[in-house]
Amino acid sequence: MLNQIKRVAHNNTPRWVVLIIDLLLATFSFGVASLITDVVTFVDFTISDYLIPLFAVVTIRLLAFIVTKSYTGIIKYTSTQDAVRIFFAVSVSTLIILAMEGIYFTSTSNQIIKPSVIIIDAFILIFLLSAFRISFKLLYTQYAPFNANLIQKSVIIYGAGEAGIIAKRSFERNTKYGRKVVAFLDDNPSIRGKSVEGVKIYASSIDFEKFITDKVNIELVIAINEIGVIRKKRIIEKCLQHNIVVKTIPPVSAWINGEFNPQSIKVVRIQDLLEREPIKLSKTNINKELKGQVILITGAAGSIGSEIARQCLSFGPKLLVLLDQAETPLYEIENELNGSTNLEIVLADVCNTARLTKVFKHFQPAYVFHAAAYKHVPLMEENPYEAINTNVFGTQNVANLAVEYGAKKFVFVSTDKAVNPTNIMGASKRIAEIYVQSLNAKLHLESDKHTLFVTTRFGNVLGSNGSVIPLFKKQIENGGPLTVTHPEVTRFFMTIPEACQLVLEAGVMGHGGEIYIFDMGESVKIVDLARKMIRLSGFEEGKDIHIKFTGLRPGEKLKEELLNDKENTIGTHNPKIMVAKMPQYNYLEVNDLIAGLYKQKDTLKNRHLVKTMKSIVPEYISNNSIYEALDKNFIDS
Repeated sequence: MLNQIKRVAHNNTPRWVVLIIDLLLATFSFGVASLITDVVTFVDFTISDYLIPLFAVVTIRLLAFIVTKSYTGIIKYTSTQDAVRIFFAVSVSTLIILAMEGIYFTSTSNQIIKPSVIIIDAFILIFLLSAFRISFKLLYTQYAPFNANLIQKSVIIYGAGEAGIIAKRSFERNTKYGRKVVAFLDDNPSIRGKSVEGVKIYASSIDFEKFITDKVNIELVIAINEIGVIRKKRIIEKCLQHNIVVKTIPPVSAWINGEFNPQSIKVVRIQDLLEREPIKLSKTNINKELKGQVILITGAAGSIGSEIARQCLSFGPKLLVLLDQAETPLYEIENELNGSTNLEIVLADVCNTARLTKVFKHFQPAYVFHAAAYKHVPLMEENPYEAINTNVFGTQNVANLAVEYGAKKFVFVSTDKAVNPTNIMGASKRIAEIYVQSLNAKLHLESDKHTLFVTTRFGNVLGSNGSVIPLFKKQIENGGPLTVTHPEVTRFFMTIPEACQLVLEAGVMGHGGEIYIFDMGESVKIVDLARKMIRLSGFEEGKDIHIKFTGLRPGEKLKEELLNDKENTIGTHNPKIMVAKMPQYNYLEVNDLIAGLYKQKDTLKNRHLVKTMKSIVPEYISNNSIYEALDKNFIDS
């Protein structure tokens, strides 16, 4: 018997069955209303007096049901819209019956149906039709689906507002996902202790243990569209402590035709734990600078370059020139931005001076964002020639051509690894910083109007090509282990859009010669990052996935820095952007050193190339590298 009830609840009831049940309820309702009226007025009740009025009333009700389509809704998904249809159908048919009775009484002075019967009947019928649908919906919610193989998961919804209620209803409609909402959590004290559609609302600070019966089968869904970053982080951190899987619904703007689907719920990402409050940009100033300008972006196919391109497009440039030597990634960004008419794709190497000259001569860019660089520390430690060639000479090429062809501003994207560098990559970026600074100082002495050189410096960006998060994600998908270089290694992190927003604003506000550093927040232990990613993926460290310490790689630091020991900073109007006060360098001296390095780059061995780099950047002290011996020689000498 129970299985039959479950099967009835699971299947969709045919429309004709619903219509017949509605008519039976209309018949019953009219009989009850007639009986009540006759009993109250002490009138004898006879079947013959009942049948003719019954036939007339049920016929009109039938027509009203058909016209309003009140029987067409899927009963197990009954909503307020169905209730409105019922009310409208009964009300309209009641008014028609009363009108017809009034006309008949006026012409014959006889009364077929008492108005009191019709009015009582209407109230009873609305109640019965609604109760029928709600009862069936509750039956469906209780017993469907009846597939014993479906794993049932308990869901706690954070947020008892409109989005949370819609999410609950969606889970109830889509039972194939095997989710049952057991509680709401909300910060609003005025609704705590109350219930929403039979589900109790608890304070957000509640002890989660009250809901945990099986830690493997419990989820928390964040259903607040505009939730603060700090608030969201606290929720996720608390859930991770209890091994609760945390998911979030997409913003309302992403719902398909205004409808929410449980399939669109996503597991929270590690980025959600590293995000900070949104940056407030001076969009007016950026728009004033970039609108209607020709902008060249080097390294445009990379993580930073491509995001700078996306953001620049929103400011309406005259032309956006995307330059990179990586063919496939450049093709991908071209396809992504294909709808933009003011876009030019250029396949070129910043080390190829002749090719680069033709690009500058043809496009005459007013703004240059130089993001092209080699950035992988261990790889550059083994290939110092390429690091110097691209990061130093490539930057020199782009900077010199920007001056030659009258660019207004040159924005150099640098790295925190240029601060007290311990590796070839960081040292090569520091040499490039020194060059563009000294070039700006030289031009400033020669003329008031010249290309302004601005440097931006920040740490690791989340999700960039080759960063630790995509690596951990891939290792988790493969079952582990997650490889961490050292238990104490820490890094600064920033999201790609956030970093690029700051690059744009710093580039616009710069007057030439500045090195802007960004507020990277607190440094993060990589091992803690790995542990959180394991838990966010629904696994347990040491049981499902292990962490393996591999040792620092050549050139790596335990802790990154944003400021040189000799530097200090001054604030700007944006609290997330500071200016590093740097020592000034003589352009002629710097140019001679780099020119000497350029002449020797094809003949010198790696060891001698690195030794020359150390002479240009005295604070470059190798770490965990074969080039540490060169530092000892410098000290001894």
